Amino acid sequence: MAETRYFDKNDNDVVRHWQITLDGIRCRMGWGVAGGVMRGSSMTLDDEAHALRHFIRKISEKKRAGYVEVAPEAPQAKADEADVQLLDVVAHGDKYEPVAGHAGVFVIFHDFKAGPGPFYDYCILGETAGRGLSLVVKKPGHDDAMVSAFLDFVRPRVGLAFDGRSHHKVPLPAPIGPFDHVLFCAPSLTAANHGGRLGRVFPIRDCEIGDEDTETFVEARIQGRNSMPSTTWDREPFPVIDLKFDLRRAHGFEEMGGRTSVREKTFKVYPRAMVERGLRLMPEADPGSVLEIRNYRRDVLKVTPEQPRTLDEADRFLSGPATTAS
Repeated sequence: MAETRYFDKNDNDVVRHWQITLDGIRCRMGWGVAGGVMRGSSMTLDDEAHALRHFIRKISEKKRAGYVEVAPEAPQAKADEADVQLLDVVAHGDKYEPVAGHAGVFVIFHDFKAGPGPFYDYCILGETAGRGLSLVVKKPGHDDAMVSAFLDFVRPRVGLAFDGRSHHKVPLPAPIGPFDHVLFCAPSLTAANHGGRLGRVFPIRDCEIGDEDTETFVEARIQGRNSMPSTTWDREPFPVIDLKFDLRRAHGFEEMGGRTSVREKTFKVYPRAMVERGLRLMPEADPGSVLEIRNYRRDVLKVTPEQPRTLDEADRFLSGPATTAS
């Protein structure tokens, strides 16, 4: 259950509002002046305990800055959302068309010439039509037969995104094109979840989401910087790349602008370019330096100055089923 706290500060007769919401591993903040537009930001923490500490710390900071806690405003009367079909909430006047052969599935095509480019936006409703899943497929790579097979698998399983877990990585009974798994995401992992009624779903390769990924890791893989291009169905594999490293060189790394060390103490999500850089730096590093690469199975490939690895070795480790860790 999310918790929201509200605060006001009178600053030379200007009333400033600030609020913070704790929702699982996320903290969302909003701020603005009375009568103005509220701005906001969101942060995903490592776990619920970390999120609670962040929540308490931010409140303490605001109190020290002179903000006083106030009661929330009474919500304005509005229509019962449970009586409004999800498609009506999502559409906002856009005309979604039913998908032939797939009851409860609707689609709209956005013919953008720039930005994200043209894409198909599917709304897959659950049995009650009060909740459902979003599926976006860019036009390049869109294939009617593949999408139809995917919808056949997903529609009976809409409830997976609403069972209290943040995500489910589910194997397909048979591959659909290059994909062998489906990722069901709860509304907490959806940027615009329409009141917690819209989850997200897309096909993946086995190597693209970790078997034991936490919600934090999944969010980083699908929404963070250098995230998986999940709406692109003709993409190359985008394997899990988690790195932890401690690279040191007394005389400094020229490639790093002369820095003598670069460290990451815990496994974090990184792009492939960072693997390439680490492998290049390793032959110059001092003894005791280490780069650890973790794949979707949580196997770890260790790289040291005494035991270097090639980029091909790393790519095979990240994408293939075989374990070559040491």
